[in-house]
Amino acid sequence: MISNIAHLNKREKAVFSLAALVIILKLSFDLIVTPYFRGLDARDKDISHLRNKLAKAKRMAARKAAIEKDFQSFASTLKEEEGVSPEQQTARILIELERAGTKSGVNINDIKPRAIKNLEHYSEFVVELRLEAGIKEMADFLYQLQQSRELLRIEKFELNIHPTNSALLYGYLEIHRILF
Repeated sequence: MISNIAHLNKREKAVFSLAALVIILKLSFDLIVTPYFRGLDARDKDISHLRNKLAKAKRMAARKAAIEKDFQSFASTLKEEEGVSPEQQTARILIELERAGTKSGVNINDIKPRAIKNLEHYSEFVVELRLEAGIKEMADFLYQLQQSRELLRIEKFELNIHPTNSALLYGYLEIHRILF
């Protein structure tokens, strides 16, 4: 190979040297530089992820007292439920829904409690609600449900505009509650 290079004229040697240099630079870039920068990017992402986790942990530590207070509140709710029958829990949930509707100014047109579903380690209670209200009242009602001590969870939520009154909304909610 080297003897073939020796027979090349000056211009061909320059082109060959330039081509060899380009190939060597390309290989070194692909095999050394690119993986190095990919590694740096991966470490930057890891550092960013860890910083986010640390910031979240700091926020949680700052809210520790409030979290413990909420935990005690919900723990007392669960202790209250220990001797209560599922029917009594169901009645309590329905009363809570009616209270939230009255407080927020929502007209509850229909409440359909479904049968309690017994699963392996817990039971689940589902209520279907049909209601109508203005947007402000609807938002207040949803806020009331989220703040409830009954730990209600909205699984399905549909909103439609009233055909004759555009300020009025029709809503359908499917609310779930785990019973212990």
